Amino acid sequence: MIFGISYHEYRENGGNILSSLLSPAIVALAIPLFKERKILMKNFSSILIGVVIGIVAVTSMNVVIGGILNINKELILTTLPQVATMPIALSIADQIGGIPSMTSSFVVVAGITGAIMGPTVLKFFRITSTIGKGVGMGCASHIIGVSRLVKEGEKEATIGSVTMIVTGILISILIPYGTKFIF
Repeated sequence: MIFGISYHEYRENGGNILSSLLSPAIVALAIPLFKERKILMKNFSSILIGVVIGIVAVTSMNVVIGGILNINKELILTTLPQVATMPIALSIADQIGGIPSMTSSFVVVAGITGAIMGPTVLKFFRITSTIGKGVGMGCASHIIGVSRLVKEGEKEATIGSVTMIVTGILISILIPYGTKFIF
């Protein structure tokens, strides 16, 4: 879309190769999840609470700052799904009346900013637990932040992956319904 390439052209000119690599990548992500399943199940309520707090904090901040700066409703709606992964964020933006092409920029900025500044922010707030690091980075900066967590350790990255998934699910429910009450 952005580069003027149709889906058919993409599939014919290399897209099939990329798509065929998706299944092994998904399996590779599932291995650490399986290995760390006990810690995930034991701490699922903490992960869930952290995700809800993260979503509420980011969306509330966007709405409040948008209101203070007198930003129009469409642009505020565009920023709300920024902590979701790209496909989820674009779908939500379109559904709630945002601008999906701009949402993609907010998603990328959230991910890169989280990956670069996340470890420093975690240290500043003295968040040293495996769960805290995984939830913070997974919720705030999705896959880019989770890939940064690999440097911290497999457990942190696994928790970040689960957090990213839970964030995607919850934001898909909370944002569309929440915007009906806010706007």
